[in-house]
Amino acid sequence: MVDDTATNNDAGTATAPRETRLKHVLWKGALGLALVGVVLAAAIHFTREDHAPTAREAAGAAHAVPVRAQLIEPQDVPLVVQYLAQTEPSETVQIRARVSGFLVERGFEDGDHVEKGQTLFQIDRIPFEVALRRAEAGLAAAEAQLVRAEQQVRRFKDLAELQQAAANELEQAQEAQRIAAASVATQRATIEQAKLDLDYTTVRSPISGVIGARRQDVGSYVGPDADPLLATVRRIDPLYVRYSVSERDLLRWDRLKDEGLVSAVDVTDLNVEILLPDGRVLPQPGHIDYVDVAVDPNTGTALVRASVPNAEGTLRPGQFVHARVSGVSRLGALVVPQPAVLQTPNGAAVYIIDDEGTAQLRPVTLGDWAGQDWVVQSGLSAGERVIVDHLMQVRPGATVEATTVAGDSPVATSAN
Repeated sequence: MVDDTATNNDAGTATAPRETRLKHVLWKGALGLALVGVVLAAAIHFTREDHAPTAREAAGAAHAVPVRAQLIEPQDVPLVVQYLAQTEPSETVQIRARVSGFLVERGFEDGDHVEKGQTLFQIDRIPFEVALRRAEAGLAAAEAQLVRAEQQVRRFKDLAELQQAAANELEQAQEAQRIAAASVATQRATIEQAKLDLDYTTVRSPISGVIGARRQDVGSYVGPDADPLLATVRRIDPLYVRYSVSERDLLRWDRLKDEGLVSAVDVTDLNVEILLPDGRVLPQPGHIDYVDVAVDPNTGTALVRASVPNAEGTLRPGQFVHARVSGVSRLGALVVPQPAVLQTPNGAAVYIIDDEGTAQLRPVTLGDWAGQDWVVQSGLSAGERVIVDHLMQVRPGATVEATTVAGDSPVATSAN
Protein backbone atom coordinates (compact mmCIF):
# COMPACT_ATOMS: atom_id res chain seq x y z
CA MET A 1 0.00 0.00 0.00
CA VAL A 2 2.82 2.38 0.77
CA ASP A 3 4.42 1.79 -2.60
CA ASP A 4 1.20 2.45 -4.63
CA THR A 5 0.52 5.78 -2.96
CA ALA A 6 3.98 7.00 -3.66
CA THR A 7 3.68 6.00 -7.30
CA ASN A 8 0.40 7.94 -7.80
CA ASN A 9 1.82 11.13 -6.25
CA ASP A 10 4.78 11.05 -8.60
CA ALA A 11 2.46 10.69 -11.66
CA GLY A 12 0.23 13.72 -10.63
CA THR A 13 3.29 15.84 -10.08
CA ALA A 14 4.54 15.14 -13.58
CA THR A 15 1.16 15.88 -15.32
CA ALA A 16 0.64 19.44 -13.80
CA PRO A 17 3.69 21.08 -15.41
CA ARG A 18 2.71 19.75 -18.83
CA GLU A 19 -0.82 21.32 -18.66
CA THR A 20 0.57 24.69 -17.56
CA ARG A 21 3.05 24.79 -20.41
CA LEU A 22 0.30 23.95 -22.94
CA LYS A 23 -1.94 26.87 -21.78
CA HIS A 24 0.97 29.28 -21.96
CA VAL A 25 1.76 28.26 -25.53
CA LEU A 26 -1.86 28.66 -26.62
CA TRP A 27 -2.15 32.22 -25.07
CA LYS A 28 1.00 33.35 -26.84
CA GLY A 29 -0.31 31.98 -30.12
CA ALA A 30 -3.60 33.90 -29.83
CA LEU A 31 -1.78 37.14 -28.99
CA GLY A 32 0.47 36.69 -31.96
CA LEU A 33 -2.44 36.20 -34.31
CA ALA A 34 -4.09 39.40 -33.01
CA LEU A 35 -0.91 41.41 -33.59
CA VAL A 36 -0.64 40.04 -37.09
CA GLY A 37 -4.24 41.15 -37.84
CA VAL A 38 -3.58 44.69 -36.63
CA VAL A 39 -0.42 44.94 -38.69
CA LEU A 40 -2.20 43.70 -41.81
CA ALA A 41 -5.06 46.21 -41.38
CA ALA A 42 -2.62 49.08 -40.93
CA ALA A 43 -0.66 47.99 -43.95
CA ILE A 44 -3.81 47.89 -46.12
CA HIS A 45 -4.89 51.37 -44.95
CA PHE A 46 -1.56 53.11 -45.45
CA THR A 47 -0.77 51.42 -48.74
CA ARG A 48 -3.92 52.98 -50.34
CA GLU A 49 -2.74 55.93 -52.44
CA ASP A 50 -5.63 58.40 -51.93
CA HIS A 51 -6.85 57.27 -48.50
CA ALA A 52 -10.33 57.52 -50.05
CA PRO A 53 -13.39 56.62 -47.96
CA THR A 54 -15.20 53.41 -48.54
CA ALA A 55 -18.01 53.20 -51.05
CA ARG A 56 -20.58 53.68 -48.28
CA GLU A 57 -18.74 56.78 -46.95
CA ALA A 58 -18.46 58.27 -50.45
CA ALA A 59 -22.17 57.83 -51.04
CA GLY A 60 -22.95 59.71 -47.81
CA ALA A 61 -20.63 62.62 -48.66
CA ALA A 62 -22.07 63.10 -52.14
CA HIS A 63 -25.71 63.14 -50.93
CA ALA A 64 -27.43 66.42 -51.99
CA VAL A 65 -29.43 68.38 -49.43
CA PRO A 66 -33.11 68.65 -50.46
CA VAL A 67 -34.23 72.30 -50.28
CA ARG A 68 -36.92 74.59 -51.63
CA ALA A 69 -35.87 77.62 -53.66
CA GLN A 70 -37.72 80.70 -54.87
CA LEU A 71 -37.03 82.23 -58.25
CA ILE A 72 -36.38 85.97 -57.84
CA GLU A 73 -38.38 88.05 -60.31
CA PRO A 74 -39.03 91.82 -60.37
CA GLN A 75 -42.52 92.78 -59.26
CA ASP A 76 -44.46 95.89 -58.29
CA VAL A 77 -44.95 95.82 -54.53
CA PRO A 78 -47.60 98.01 -52.88
CA LEU A 79 -45.92 100.03 -50.16
CA VAL A 80 -47.70 100.53 -46.84
CA VAL A 81 -46.17 102.81 -44.23
CA GLN A 82 -47.51 102.95 -40.70
CA TYR A 83 -47.13 105.86 -38.27
CA LEU A 84 -48.14 106.55 -34.71
CA ALA A 85 -50.73 109.32 -34.90
CA GLN A 86 -53.07 111.38 -32.73
CA THR A 87 -56.59 112.57 -33.46
CA GLU A 88 -57.84 116.13 -33.19
CA PRO A 89 -61.08 117.94 -34.10
CA SER A 90 -61.32 119.32 -37.61
CA GLU A 91 -62.73 122.50 -36.05
CA THR A 92 -62.63 123.84 -32.50
CA VAL A 93 -64.65 126.92 -31.52
CA GLN A 94 -64.70 128.54 -28.10
CA ILE A 95 -68.12 130.01 -27.36
CA ARG A 96 -67.71 133.40 -25.68
CA ALA A 97 -70.06 136.16 -24.56
CA ARG A 98 -69.80 139.28 -26.74
CA VAL A 99 -72.04 141.44 -24.53
CA SER A 100 -72.37 141.72 -20.78
CA GLY A 101 -75.40 140.45 -18.94
CA PHE A 102 -76.94 137.67 -16.91
CA LEU A 103 -77.52 134.22 -18.43
CA VAL A 104 -81.23 133.46 -18.37
CA GLU A 105 -81.40 130.27 -20.47
CA ARG A 106 -79.27 127.32 -21.67
CA GLY A 107 -80.21 125.33 -24.76
CA PHE A 108 -78.10 122.16 -24.51
CA GLU A 109 -76.83 119.43 -22.23
CA ASP A 110 -73.14 118.80 -21.74
CA GLY A 111 -71.80 116.53 -24.48
CA ASP A 112 -74.73 117.06 -26.85
CA HIS A 113 -74.37 117.16 -30.61
CA VAL A 114 -75.34 120.69 -31.65
CA GLU A 115 -76.13 122.07 -35.08
CA LYS A 116 -74.87 125.23 -36.68
CA GLY A 117 -77.10 128.15 -35.61
CA GLN A 118 -78.55 126.35 -32.60
CA THR A 119 -79.14 128.55 -29.53
CA LEU A 120 -76.74 127.63 -26.76
CA PHE A 121 -77.20 130.46 -24.25
CA GLN A 122 -79.57 133.36 -23.83
CA ILE A 123 -78.40 136.56 -22.13
CA ASP A 124 -81.02 138.91 -20.63
CA ARG A 125 -82.40 140.92 -23.59
CA ILE A 126 -84.27 143.65 -21.71
CA PRO A 127 -81.37 146.13 -21.22
CA PHE A 128 -80.46 145.83 -24.88
CA GLU A 129 -84.04 146.30 -26.07
CA VAL A 130 -84.16 149.50 -24.02
CA ALA A 131 -80.89 150.67 -25.55
CA LEU A 132 -82.29 150.00 -29.02
CA ARG A 133 -85.43 152.08 -28.32
CA ARG A 134 -83.25 154.88 -26.94
CA ALA A 135 -81.17 154.86 -30.10
CA GLU A 136 -84.28 154.92 -32.26
CA ALA A 137 -85.60 157.92 -30.32
CA GLY A 138 -82.32 159.68 -30.73
CA LEU A 139 -82.49 159.07 -34.46
CA ALA A 140 -85.95 160.64 -34.61
CA ALA A 141 -84.69 163.76 -32.79
CA ALA A 142 -81.67 164.01 -35.06
CA GLU A 143 -83.81 163.69 -38.17
CA ALA A 144 -86.08 166.48 -36.88
CA GLN A 145 -83.04 168.68 -36.35
CA LEU A 146 -81.91 167.90 -39.87
CA VAL A 147 -85.27 168.88 -41.34
CA ARG A 148 -85.19 172.20 -39.49
CA ALA A 149 -81.61 172.86 -40.61
CA GLU A 150 -82.50 172.16 -44.23
CA GLN A 151 -85.42 174.62 -43.99
CA GLN A 152 -83.09 177.27 -42.58
CA VAL A 153 -80.66 176.78 -45.46
CA ARG A 154 -83.41 177.20 -48.05
CA ARG A 155 -84.72 180.35 -46.25
CA PHE A 156 -81.33 182.04 -46.12
CA LYS A 157 -80.67 181.16 -49.75
CA ASP A 158 -83.85 182.97 -50.76
CA LEU A 159 -82.97 185.98 -48.59
CA ALA A 160 -79.44 186.06 -49.99
CA GLU A 161 -80.79 186.21 -53.54
CA LEU A 162 -82.95 189.20 -52.48
CA GLN A 163 -79.89 190.67 -50.71
CA GLN A 164 -81.84 190.65 -47.47
CA ALA A 165 -79.46 188.33 -45.61
CA ALA A 166 -75.77 188.50 -44.93
CA ALA A 167 -73.47 185.93 -46.51
CA ASN A 168 -72.29 184.62 -43.14
CA GLU A 169 -75.87 183.84 -42.08
CA LEU A 170 -76.24 181.45 -45.03
CA GLU A 171 -72.91 179.82 -44.17
CA GLN A 172 -74.01 179.31 -40.55
CA ALA A 173 -77.27 177.69 -41.72
CA GLN A 174 -75.38 175.34 -44.05
CA GLU A 175 -73.00 174.36 -41.21
CA ALA A 176 -75.97 173.60 -38.94
CA GLN A 177 -77.41 171.42 -41.70
CA ARG A 178 -74.18 169.41 -41.97
CA ILE A 179 -74.06 168.97 -38.18
CA ALA A 180 -77.67 167.75 -38.15
CA ALA A 181 -76.93 165.28 -40.99
CA ALA A 182 -73.92 163.91 -39.09
CA SER A 183 -76.07 163.52 -35.99
CA VAL A 184 -78.57 161.50 -38.00
CA ALA A 185 -75.79 159.23 -39.30
CA THR A 186 -74.47 158.78 -35.77
CA GLN A 187 -77.88 157.81 -34.45
CA ARG A 188 -78.37 155.34 -37.26
CA ALA A 189 -75.02 153.72 -36.40
CA THR A 190 -76.08 153.63 -32.76
CA ILE A 191 -79.22 151.78 -33.78
CA GLU A 192 -77.17 149.26 -35.77
CA GLN A 193 -74.89 148.67 -32.77
CA ALA A 194 -77.92 148.31 -30.50
CA LYS A 195 -79.38 145.72 -32.87
CA LEU A 196 -76.09 143.84 -32.94
CA ASP A 197 -75.85 143.86 -29.15
CA LEU A 198 -79.42 142.65 -28.91
CA ASP A 199 -78.64 139.85 -31.37
CA TYR A 200 -75.49 138.95 -29.41
CA THR A 201 -77.64 138.21 -26.36
CA THR A 202 -78.60 134.99 -28.17
CA VAL A 203 -75.44 132.89 -28.25
CA ARG A 204 -75.59 130.44 -31.17
CA SER A 205 -73.25 127.67 -32.27
CA PRO A 206 -71.18 128.72 -35.31
CA ILE A 207 -70.52 125.08 -36.35
CA SER A 208 -72.06 121.63 -36.07
CA GLY A 209 -70.27 119.39 -33.60
CA VAL A 210 -70.13 118.12 -30.06
CA ILE A 211 -70.27 120.65 -27.25
CA GLY A 212 -68.25 120.11 -24.13
CA ALA A 213 -69.13 120.85 -20.53
CA ARG A 214 -70.60 124.31 -19.90
CA ARG A 215 -68.32 126.79 -18.19
CA GLN A 216 -71.13 129.05 -16.92
CA ASP A 217 -74.54 128.30 -15.46
CA VAL A 218 -77.84 130.16 -15.76
CA GLY A 219 -77.77 133.22 -13.49
CA SER A 220 -74.07 133.90 -14.01
CA TYR A 221 -72.97 137.35 -15.11
CA VAL A 222 -70.93 137.06 -18.27
CA GLY A 223 -69.39 139.40 -20.76
CA PRO A 224 -66.12 140.61 -22.24
CA ASP A 225 -65.13 142.18 -18.93
CA ALA A 226 -66.06 139.03 -16.97
CA ASP A 227 -65.14 135.43 -17.87
CA PRO A 228 -66.27 135.34 -21.51
CA LEU A 229 -65.78 131.59 -22.16
CA LEU A 230 -69.09 129.76 -22.01
CA ALA A 231 -68.33 126.38 -23.67
CA THR A 232 -66.35 124.74 -26.49
CA VAL A 233 -67.77 123.08 -29.62
CA ARG A 234 -65.65 120.58 -31.57
CA ARG A 235 -66.34 119.22 -35.01
CA ILE A 236 -65.44 115.52 -35.08
CA ASP A 237 -66.81 114.52 -38.49
CA PRO A 238 -64.52 114.56 -40.30
CA LEU A 239 -61.78 114.19 -37.73
CA TYR A 240 -58.15 115.12 -38.26
CA VAL A 241 -55.38 112.58 -37.68
CA ARG A 242 -51.90 114.06 -37.51
CA TYR A 243 -48.54 112.30 -37.46
CA SER A 244 -44.91 113.20 -38.00
CA VAL A 245 -42.62 112.06 -40.80
CA SER A 246 -38.88 112.17 -40.26
CA GLU A 247 -36.64 114.25 -42.47
CA ARG A 248 -34.80 111.07 -43.47
CA ASP A 249 -38.03 109.49 -44.74
CA LEU A 250 -38.91 112.63 -46.67
CA LEU A 251 -35.53 112.63 -48.38
CA ARG A 252 -35.78 108.89 -49.05
CA TRP A 253 -39.18 109.24 -50.73
CA ASP A 254 -37.90 112.12 -52.84
CA ARG A 255 -34.95 110.00 -53.95
CA LEU A 256 -37.16 107.01 -54.82
CA LYS A 257 -39.44 109.24 -56.89
CA ASP A 258 -36.52 110.89 -58.67
CA GLU A 259 -35.05 107.47 -59.51
CA GLY A 260 -38.42 106.18 -60.75
CA LEU A 261 -38.48 103.37 -58.18
CA VAL A 262 -41.96 104.22 -56.88
CA SER A 263 -45.18 105.10 -58.68
CA ALA A 264 -45.93 108.79 -59.12
CA VAL A 265 -49.01 109.50 -56.97
CA ASP A 266 -50.17 112.84 -55.64
CA VAL A 267 -50.07 112.95 -51.86
CA THR A 268 -53.76 113.87 -51.66
CA ASP A 269 -54.63 110.61 -53.49
CA LEU A 270 -53.06 108.39 -50.82
CA ASN A 271 -55.36 106.31 -48.62
CA VAL A 272 -55.04 106.53 -44.85
CA GLU A 273 -56.44 103.63 -42.81
CA ILE A 274 -56.84 104.16 -39.09
CA LEU A 275 -56.01 101.32 -36.69
CA LEU A 276 -57.78 101.73 -33.37
CA PRO A 277 -56.05 100.93 -30.06
CA ASP A 278 -58.08 97.69 -29.78
CA GLY A 279 -56.83 96.48 -33.16
CA ARG A 280 -59.92 97.32 -35.22
CA VAL A 281 -59.65 99.20 -38.50
CA LEU A 282 -61.93 102.18 -39.09
CA PRO A 283 -64.31 101.19 -41.93
CA GLN A 284 -63.79 104.28 -44.07
CA PRO A 285 -60.25 105.42 -44.96
CA GLY A 286 -59.27 109.06 -45.02
CA HIS A 287 -56.95 111.11 -47.17
CA ILE A 288 -54.03 113.45 -46.59
CA ASP A 289 -55.08 117.09 -46.81
CA TYR A 290 -52.07 118.92 -45.43
CA VAL A 291 -48.28 118.52 -45.31
CA ASP A 292 -46.27 121.10 -43.44
CA VAL A 293 -43.69 122.81 -45.61
CA ALA A 294 -41.32 123.26 -42.66
CA VAL A 295 -39.33 120.71 -40.66
CA ASP A 296 -39.39 121.12 -36.90
CA PRO A 297 -35.74 121.81 -35.94
CA ASN A 298 -36.30 120.33 -32.48
CA THR A 299 -37.54 116.94 -33.71
CA GLY A 300 -36.37 116.79 -37.33
CA THR A 301 -39.88 115.87 -38.46
CA ALA A 302 -42.61 117.40 -40.62
CA LEU A 303 -46.29 117.36 -39.69
CA VAL A 304 -48.71 115.47 -41.94
CA ARG A 305 -52.48 115.65 -41.43
CA ALA A 306 -55.22 113.36 -42.75
CA SER A 307 -58.96 114.00 -42.80
CA VAL A 308 -60.91 110.88 -41.75
CA PRO A 309 -64.71 110.31 -41.87
CA ASN A 310 -66.12 109.79 -38.37
CA ALA A 311 -69.90 109.80 -38.77
CA GLU A 312 -70.36 107.18 -36.06
CA GLY A 313 -68.20 109.04 -33.59
CA THR A 314 -65.87 106.05 -33.18
CA LEU A 315 -62.84 108.30 -32.88
CA ARG A 316 -62.49 110.89 -30.16
CA PRO A 317 -60.17 113.88 -30.14
CA GLY A 318 -56.86 113.21 -28.42
CA GLN A 319 -56.73 109.46 -29.09
CA PHE A 320 -53.50 107.74 -30.10
CA VAL A 321 -53.98 105.55 -33.17
CA HIS A 322 -51.90 104.18 -36.03
CA ALA A 323 -52.21 105.68 -39.50
CA ARG A 324 -51.55 103.16 -42.27
CA VAL A 325 -50.75 105.02 -45.50
CA SER A 326 -51.09 103.19 -48.84
CA GLY A 327 -51.47 103.97 -52.52
CA VAL A 328 -47.83 103.89 -53.68
CA SER A 329 -46.09 100.90 -55.29
CA ARG A 330 -42.40 100.00 -55.34
CA LEU A 331 -41.66 99.33 -59.01
CA GLY A 332 -39.60 96.31 -60.11
CA ALA A 333 -38.74 95.24 -56.54
CA LEU A 334 -36.85 92.04 -55.70
CA VAL A 335 -38.45 90.27 -52.75
CA VAL A 336 -37.25 87.33 -50.65
CA PRO A 337 -39.11 85.45 -47.89
CA GLN A 338 -38.17 86.37 -44.35
CA PRO A 339 -37.04 82.79 -43.44
CA ALA A 340 -34.50 82.90 -46.28
CA VAL A 341 -32.55 85.77 -44.69
CA LEU A 342 -29.64 84.96 -42.39
CA GLN A 343 -28.05 87.44 -40.01
CA THR A 344 -24.28 87.06 -40.12
CA PRO A 345 -21.55 89.05 -38.35
CA ASN A 346 -21.14 90.99 -41.61
CA GLY A 347 -24.86 91.69 -42.05
CA ALA A 348 -27.79 90.06 -43.82
CA ALA A 349 -27.19 87.28 -46.34
CA VAL A 350 -29.06 84.62 -48.30
CA TYR A 351 -28.12 81.30 -49.91
CA ILE A 352 -28.39 81.24 -53.70
CA ILE A 353 -28.04 78.23 -55.98
CA ASP A 354 -25.40 78.63 -58.67
CA ASP A 355 -25.34 77.02 -62.12
CA GLU A 356 -23.58 73.94 -60.73
CA GLY A 357 -26.31 73.26 -58.19
CA THR A 358 -24.29 74.27 -55.15
CA ALA A 359 -25.25 76.73 -52.42
CA GLN A 360 -23.40 80.05 -52.20
CA LEU A 361 -23.76 82.61 -49.40
CA ARG A 362 -24.63 86.05 -50.81
CA PRO A 363 -24.58 89.30 -48.71
CA VAL A 364 -27.64 91.51 -49.34
CA THR A 365 -28.90 94.94 -48.34
CA LEU A 366 -32.47 94.87 -47.05
CA GLY A 367 -35.13 97.55 -47.54
CA ASP A 368 -38.75 97.64 -46.37
CA TRP A 369 -40.84 94.79 -45.10
CA ALA A 370 -43.11 93.29 -47.76
CA GLY A 371 -45.73 91.48 -45.70
CA GLN A 372 -43.71 88.60 -44.24
CA ASP A 373 -40.94 89.12 -46.81
CA TRP A 374 -38.07 91.53 -47.36
CA VAL A 375 -37.51 93.93 -50.21
CA VAL A 376 -33.85 93.56 -51.25
CA GLN A 377 -32.18 96.80 -52.26
CA SER A 378 -28.93 95.27 -53.48
CA GLY A 379 -27.08 91.95 -53.63
CA LEU A 380 -29.49 89.96 -55.80
CA SER A 381 -30.33 89.88 -59.49
CA ALA A 382 -33.48 88.85 -61.29
CA GLY A 383 -33.48 85.17 -62.27
CA GLU A 384 -31.45 83.91 -59.32
CA ARG A 385 -32.78 81.22 -57.01
CA VAL A 386 -32.79 81.74 -53.25
CA ILE A 387 -32.98 78.84 -50.78
CA VAL A 388 -35.93 79.31 -48.42
CA ASP A 389 -35.72 76.30 -46.04
CA HIS A 390 -33.30 73.79 -44.45
CA LEU A 391 -30.80 76.59 -44.01
CA MET A 392 -29.23 74.91 -40.96
CA GLN A 393 -28.26 71.92 -43.11
CA VAL A 394 -26.75 73.99 -45.91
CA ARG A 395 -23.14 75.08 -46.05
CA PRO A 396 -21.35 77.23 -48.66
CA GLY A 397 -20.39 75.01 -51.57
CA ALA A 398 -22.75 72.20 -50.55
CA THR A 399 -24.62 70.36 -53.29
CA VAL A 400 -28.37 70.87 -53.04
CA GLU A 401 -31.40 69.30 -54.68
CA ALA A 402 -33.79 72.23 -55.17
CA THR A 403 -37.54 72.35 -55.72
CA THR A 404 -38.49 75.73 -57.13
CA VAL A 405 -41.57 77.37 -55.58
CA ALA A 406 -43.48 80.43 -56.73
CA GLY A 407 -43.42 83.63 -54.66
CA ASP A 408 -46.55 85.42 -53.42
CA SER A 409 -47.44 89.02 -54.15
CA PRO A 410 -46.41 90.77 -50.94
CA VAL A 411 -47.21 94.21 -49.58
CA ALA A 412 -44.25 96.25 -48.41
CA THR A 413 -44.73 97.82 -45.01
CA SER A 414 -42.75 99.79 -42.51
CA ALA A 415 -43.63 101.18 -39.05
CA ASN A 416 -42.63 104.42 -37.35
